[in-house]
Amino acid sequence: MVTPGTADYAVQPAPGAEYIHQEAGSYRYHYQQVIPQAYGSYQQKAGRWDYQAGLRAEFTGLQAQVLPTGSASQRIFNVFPSATVARTLPHDQRLQLSYSRRLNRPNFLQIIALPIYSDARTYVVGNPDLRPEYVHAAELGHQVAWQATTLSTTVFGRFASQAIQSLRTIDTLATRRSGQPDFITRTSYANLGRTASYGLEVSLTQPVTAWWKLIANGSFYRNQVASYAGDGTRANFTGTAYLLNTFSPTKTLAVQLSGNYRAPLVVPQGRLLAGYGVDVALRQRLLHDRAALTLRVSDLLNTRRQYTQLAADGLTSDIQTKYETRVGCLGFTWFLGTNKPAGTIDNQPKGDPGGFGG
Repeated sequence: MVTPGTADYAVQPAPGAEYIHQEAGSYRYHYQQVIPQAYGSYQQKAGRWDYQAGLRAEFTGLQAQVLPTGSASQRIFNVFPSATVARTLPHDQRLQLSYSRRLNRPNFLQIIALPIYSDARTYVVGNPDLRPEYVHAAELGHQVAWQATTLSTTVFGRFASQAIQSLRTIDTLATRRSGQPDFITRTSYANLGRTASYGLEVSLTQPVTAWWKLIANGSFYRNQVASYAGDGTRANFTGTAYLLNTFSPTKTLAVQLSGNYRAPLVVPQGRLLAGYGVDVALRQRLLHDRAALTLRVSDLLNTRRQYTQLAADGLTSDIQTKYETRVGCLGFTWFLGTNKPAGTIDNQPKGDPGGFGG
């Protein structure tokens, strides 16, 4: 992946006058990332037992350059093992134990040292020294089926080192240079200690009637992060909930209504408040299954936004972030040859989901 670009700043000396380019405040950047990988896996079945083991070797070569401020590079080699042991039990039951080592790689804007201003007193800048976040994940799951009903229960634990965290502080140097009475805040990223989350997840698939199917998923877990103040850890019990209703009022019409909820979550400097939203989708098959008309509306009630409460030395922030989340998409699909509309709306074209910068 190669991402070059410029960030040019200009000043208008007087209303109506030409903008004058400011070389001192402008930047040129070039970001390059190369990730070759190799995979290997082994599977075996012995009676009621299933075994699977895997290994992924990965090299990350990264070069991030911002002129005139400087450049940074990373060369990282990683090995990621995984293993699963499963046992089939009587009465359509299955028990499974799994482990894997994973990583969350920082994105382009989290690494490149390019200041991006949302207003005159707030900016975000990447950290060239940011490293990947490594995660150890273990799960013990049980699944049972009764005719068309399926219930899955999973006990899980996920433990991360070099956790990537977003941190907001006062930029004292920029505040002093601005000559303004108000302070300037800086948001950047850091590998801040360890995080842990462990708890229970339950998923249920249940036909209610011949034309109504219900899928419910929920989790309850303890979330723990390193404190930005350096006084140990911050933790809370939190959870998520997701409900999907699929309706088939006619043989050719399918309707989906879904909603999700995320409970408050602690972060190193404060907490994220609860978030929730509702989506709807309809699909009408046409012309003897040779075509389909699909309508989707995300965040139907326009409720998806992020509320954040943060604190640092001399700083208290209550932040509300609202992107363009209520987006409608109308699509028409014509199927050629033997292709026909799939059995679920999820397999249909979704269009542009909207979002960043909206």
